[in-house]
Amino acid sequence: MRFVEAAEATLMRDRGLDDYFPVAPRVRLEVDFEAPLLFGQEVTATVEVAHVGVSSIRFAFEVWGEEHQGRPRRRAAYGAYVVVHIGSNAAGAAHVDGARSVPWPAAWAAALGPAE
Repeated sequence: MRFVEAAEATLMRDRGLDDYFPVAPRVRLEVDFEAPLLFGQEVTATVEVAHVGVSSIRFAFEVWGEEHQGRPRRRAAYGAYVVVHIGSNAAGAAHVDGARSVPWPAAWAAALGPAE
C-alpha cells in the first residue's frame, strides 16, 4: 500500500490538491494479491480515479513487480479503495473526532473529475 499511496500522492500533487491527505481518510480497501515482491525488486504502482462521488472517491490500482533476477515483470496486486472528504475546521486541521463526510470543495471536485 505504500507504493499505492505514493502514486496517489503524485496524482493529487499533479492536480494541485496538496491539502488532500489530512481530509480524505480511507474507508474501504480491497486487494487481490497475485505474486510476491522480492527485496530489491523495482516496483511500479498505478492509481486512477475510478469514480468521484459528492463526498467520496473510488480509486483503482495495480502494483507490478518489474523483471528481477531472471523473473519476468508480473502484476503483484490490484484492487480498489474509497476515501471520503471529512473537511477541516477553521484552523485548517482535519476533523477527526466524530468526522462525517462532507461534499468536496468545488475547486477540488473540478480537479478530480465530474461527480456521478
